[in-house]
Amino acid sequence: MKHFTIILTSLLLVSCSSTYKIVEQPTEYSTIIEKGRVTGVIFKENDDCFLCLQEKERFTPTIDDIQTAERILKENLAKANESRMNQFDKCPVIHRKLKSYRRQYFGYFDSNGHKIIYATFNWDRYSIFDGLRGYYKDESENWKKEKEMVLDGCSYHWEIKINLNTEKLFELGVNGSA
Repeated sequence: MKHFTIILTSLLLVSCSSTYKIVEQPTEYSTIIEKGRVTGVIFKENDDCFLCLQEKERFTPTIDDIQTAERILKENLAKANESRMNQFDKCPVIHRKLKSYRRQYFGYFDSNGHKIIYATFNWDRYSIFDGLRGYYKDESENWKKEKEMVLDGCSYHWEIKINLNTEKLFELGVNGSA
């Protein structure tokens, strides 16, 4: 019994890793990372960010950059989301359901030379009830290769910018509903 407890504890510690791990590289410009239930994709600086970050000096975020961005997000999102824009009726409250979104990360420098993570969040935990309300998971692999563009869908889709130097969140945008 003692050996079983030691093995079980070891497995739990390994599975509850405190850092993101690289799990896939679908293109030369994108890397899939995971930490527990959270999955994201880091896009390299020379990848196209469709309709975003034009004329910005880009950088490729590191795992440490993402760890920092996620910590800042977790610590500050509830305050940044006080208005709960487009999070009504059956739409999720984003800071309460943060682990239910897959992420896309793009890095750039602002005019002060600060490192900024531009992150998009798209719902990744669809239930049968979501389907009944007309919300379905995009099962394609495109999100791993290019910036997702979703119109409407309320808080199932949102984005934010995270300043790694000042540890501030800004430009929170939550999709509307049609």
